[in-house]
Amino acid sequence: MTPNIHPSGSENPSTKPKLFPRARVVGVLLICAVIAGMVCFIRYRAGWARGEALQVALIPLIVKTNTDQSLVAGVILGNYREARSNASRWSGIYWTFTFAAAGLSALAGLILKFETITNERMKKDVAAVFAVAAALLITISTSGDFQRKWQANRIAAAELERTGYEFLEKDGVAARSFLAPVGQILHRRHMAIVGGTEREASPADTAEGPPSGK
Repeated sequence: MTPNIHPSGSENPSTKPKLFPRARVVGVLLICAVIAGMVCFIRYRAGWARGEALQVALIPLIVKTNTDQSLVAGVILGNYREARSNASRWSGIYWTFTFAAAGLSALAGLILKFETITNERMKKDVAAVFAVAAALLITISTSGDFQRKWQANRIAAAELERTGYEFLEKDGVAARSFLAPVGQILHRRHMAIVGGTEREASPADTAEGPPSGK
């Protein structure tokens, strides 16, 4: 058997360092940084002001325990807070994934143009990792319907806020009649999230609502 003898100054191809693992590590670290940034951004958004005016207006009715006004005011405010919080979370996740995917796609094309990086193999490996990461983020965002969930909760929050102010305008008269509109709002939100067909508001739906109290 003839031993593998390489000329002086040449390297054995099998001993050359592989560049792909290094590029893979860079890509994994970048993805972890994106996820960490997304978590921090969502936590930061949690402290933003959301509907404090409605809460302040409903609190005097909520503290009147064992009354219909207290029950309905608590239902409206509780569901409103939930919808706003969900909308904030899904909005943060959706836009973080969208902007991160756009940034990674831009970097994938930009890194190939860098002349300061002379190692072509490494540039191609890193660009490939960036491109795959961008495609993965878009796929997850699309498959998870992040945009639909954000919009459905945002619309529900706006409708609950409007219902809350109508409840305050009527001064809590016929309080339990406001429970049906709240249930309809929540039902429309669930249908929008699961992808159900939302029927347009008919004249009957428009006319339906809590009595005027006259």
